[in-house]
Amino acid sequence: MKNHLMHKSTRTLQFNWVILTLFICTTLLSQDLNPVYKKIHLGDQVVQLKIYQKPGKNVTYAHVHENEEASLAAGLRMVGKYGGKLITLAHSTDGKTNRNVTFSYKKTVYKFDPNRIYTQDLNVLKNSISVVKGKGKVDDEIIKMVKNLADQVWMELADSPFILALHNNKNTPAEYKLRWLFWKHIEPESYNIKSYIKSQDQSSDSNKSCADIYINPALNNSEFFIVTQREDFNMLVKKRYTVVLQNDKPVDDGSMSVYASGFGKRYINAEAKLGRIEEQTTMLEILLRD
Repeated sequence: MKNHLMHKSTRTLQFNWVILTLFICTTLLSQDLNPVYKKIHLGDQVVQLKIYQKPGKNVTYAHVHENEEASLAAGLRMVGKYGGKLITLAHSTDGKTNRNVTFSYKKTVYKFDPNRIYTQDLNVLKNSISVVKGKGKVDDEIIKMVKNLADQVWMELADSPFILALHNNKNTPAEYKLRWLFWKHIEPESYNIKSYIKSQDQSSDSNKSCADIYINPALNNSEFFIVTQREDFNMLVKKRYTVVLQNDKPVDDGSMSVYASGFGKRYINAEAKLGRIEEQTTMLEILLRD
């Protein structure tokens, strides 16, 4: 019994030492990264565009969902280790980090997903903005404000030959949820690699934008890449990593991947489950260490 406890204590000590070592390494890699802040006015609020930069790899990391903190941490590790540029948005005022950007203007509160605003089609942009509270409408003035934010973000990416987007997903299964007293509805399975597969002959926008797909069943379906170039697809298949190739005529949903492909950009999105920093770091290493 005593030997068992000593063995257990040793394993715990070793595990704690590994965690401490990882923390120290991450801190050392990113401690010299001091961001430059760019203020972008949005109605009555200000969105901060934070820009980290270090000499090295000619890659720009795009992190637009504030609440996807694991992807940001992994990205900063890579900039610290390999160099490059990373941009991220800071916009929440409630003490939390939020996926969607919320802003007020003339006593009305608006909301939008900051990865659905990159488009030349103003109708697509308009449909991405919703009224949360108040009597205002999504008119030309509001559309112009949001487009300015998109343009300011894209300005930091436009000259980069390689855009590496950083995202996290929840990957929750489908389930019944009680909406009213006796009425249940099915909450569909959240976004993951299976979103790109046609289900029961029904095509989603993700599936319609998919030219090719490779799935390694040994990997978690939260962890995958989306690429815009066949060469990157073939490279990741060779490494046996789950990957989607976006087609030449993707559905314009305002996402950065569709917008970037319109400019012929090399664009890769690295998706991992919320909180899985180590898994996402491993994914980014696959792209950068060669």
